[in-house]
Amino acid sequence: MRLFIDGDGCPVIDECLWITQQRDIPVTLVCDTAHQYAIDGIEIIIVDQGHDHADFEILKRIRKGDLLVTQDTGLAALALGKGAVCLHPSGMEFDDGSILQLLNQRSDGIKIRKQTKRCGHIKKRSEADDERFIKALISCIERERK
Repeated sequence: MRLFIDGDGCPVIDECLWITQQRDIPVTLVCDTAHQYAIDGIEIIIVDQGHDHADFEILKRIRKGDLLVTQDTGLAALALGKGAVCLHPSGMEFDDGSILQLLNQRSDGIKIRKQTKRCGHIKKRSEADDERFIKALISCIERERK
């Protein structure tokens, strides 16, 4: 088992590292050149900037039984197809039962943004959000290790 982090804008990197270090799980963080990370003890892969470059790099490397933390529903759908466990930074686990609805919501959101050129307000993360994510990640790890 390896944890992959979609590092382009991921708000829970520190939480992921804290949990995986305690459990001796290798981590690969993938991001583009717009992000600068210097974290000892993990693999950091930096790809060129461009639409989905980091996503394609993750998909080349991820395997069945690996974990992925991402906000990208499309990436999660493809990683699920490879047998990975996918978790949103909110703590929601992407699964075969919900992914189609989430992809449809994503598509609808893209259409609305193109029409109105406006985005809704994004709520600031709270400690409760971080705690929910930590519990979800620990639960996924324990389930996959059985």
